[in-house]
Amino acid sequence: MNILRLALVIAWVASPPCFASAQHDHSSAKESPAKPGGAKTAAPALQPAQGASIKILSPTKGQLIKGDKIPIEFKLTKGKRGHHAHAYIDGELMGMFESAKGTLNGVKPGKHTLELRVVADDHQTELNATDKIDFTAK
Repeated sequence: MNILRLALVIAWVASPPCFASAQHDHSSAKESPAKPGGAKTAAPALQPAQGASIKILSPTKGQLIKGDKIPIEFKLTKGKRGHHAHAYIDGELMGMFESAKGTLNGVKPGKHTLELRVVADDHQTELNATDKIDFTAK
C-alpha cells in the first residue's frame, strides 16, 4: 500500500498544473470569465476527434461586434471523447463552454480570430475537431 501512495504522490507532483481548469465552471452558467494575464496558449498536438466536431454559428465571418463582450454560439458534437469546448481569441484561451452559447469578455478592439476546439473531460486533451472565424471588435 505504501508503494501505491508513493506512486500517487510522484504522479501528482510530476504532473503539470492545470490553470485552465480553474476557469471551468461545472455549473449550468452560460458564460466563462476571460483568462487573466494575457499569455498566449501554444497549439498543442491535437488528438484524434473520434467523431467529435464543432461549428461556429455566431459570430459570423467578418462580423463587426461593438464592445468587449463577444457572444458566441456553436454546434458541438461530442463523439467518443469530446466533452466541452475551449474558446481562443488570437491564440489566447478566453473561455470554456459546456453549453452551446456563451460570452467572451474583455476582447480588445480590432480584428481577431476566434477558434473553438473540442476538448476531452480531462480539460487538457484537445481534439482535432476545431473551427475558426475572423471578426472585428469595435
